[in-house]
Amino acid sequence: MGLTRVLLFVLAAGGLGAVLHWIIRRIERVLLRRTGAGPDTTHPVAGHPVKQLLIEWGGKGARTLLWLLIALFLLHLLPQTRPRLLTVTDHLEQSFNNFVVWVGTKGVVAIVVIVVTLFLMRFAATFIGTGFELLEQRASGSERLRRRSQTLSLIFRSLAQLLVLFIGLMVFLEQLGINITPILASLGIVGIAVGFGAQSLVKDIFAGLMILLEDQFGVGDLVKIGDTSGVVEYLSLRSTRVRSFDGSLTTIPNGSISAVSNLSKDWARAVLDVEIDYREDIDRAMRVMIETAQQLKQERPQEILEEPVVLGLEALTKTSLVLRLALKTAPAKQTEIGRELRRRLKLAFDREGIKTPAG
Repeated sequence: MGLTRVLLFVLAAGGLGAVLHWIIRRIERVLLRRTGAGPDTTHPVAGHPVKQLLIEWGGKGARTLLWLLIALFLLHLLPQTRPRLLTVTDHLEQSFNNFVVWVGTKGVVAIVVIVVTLFLMRFAATFIGTGFELLEQRASGSERLRRRSQTLSLIFRSLAQLLVLFIGLMVFLEQLGINITPILASLGIVGIAVGFGAQSLVKDIFAGLMILLEDQFGVGDLVKIGDTSGVVEYLSLRSTRVRSFDGSLTTIPNGSISAVSNLSKDWARAVLDVEIDYREDIDRAMRVMIETAQQLKQERPQEILEEPVVLGLEALTKTSLVLRLALKTAPAKQTEIGRELRRRLKLAFDREGIKTPAG
């Protein structure tokens, strides 16, 4: 074959390859657009990440195979490379025949193992997810329980899928004729080494799991952990992040949490100690206090859960009488209610002429 004809074949094959490459890329973009992702999408859409990944991999594989076939065709045209290409073709044919024989014997079982493993992974995730969804429905719209249920659902689904995948992988390797006993022994040794080397991490994860299971606190709760007080912004198996009132964010490993005070669990209580002058009428002052608190409850019934209670004379100091007032409030509302009630009590005392100690 003359050099001119070879060059013409190279140009024709390259042009055909370029056209087919463009067609494959065009088809890939159309399929991606149908799944909800554009051609330049950086992150997959939440609904179809697996479909998009398969389409992208399929497109890249088709384009790679296209150029590989064109390269083999061009090598077959050259007399210098044709004998070596035939040798490689013979090896590939022999390998393909061996693969067909393996599929006819153990390959079917291996394929069944893969299919069953994928099915069980999906079934386990769906079963666990459905169970936690039922718990969410029983929560009667509780946002706190919904967040906790979603976190636990994700953890248990991941663990179940990992366990099924490991068992399926071991069975698959056994079908390939690989002795899995050394693998299991090695994994056991690695597990022991990791356990000794990462004791604090294991402790943190276990403590985080107990926090979630026992619902000790959650995101949005007002807590006091050691010397740190604030609102929980993030909670994972590894650590807890608390935003203090001054804006500082403290990260606390879950394993180091020995005791925690949840100031917003279920309900809270605002307790006010009000000082009045010794010469004032105690009963009159208590009546003004309870009327002011009851008026606030009528205006904010969702935040004050029960009727306010004046507990009486709390203390006798050198300069004043101390009266105590208590209100049961919604979670994390005790501080806000307490501030508003103090403001109203000051205005009510001024209006009624009830004096407080001058200092």
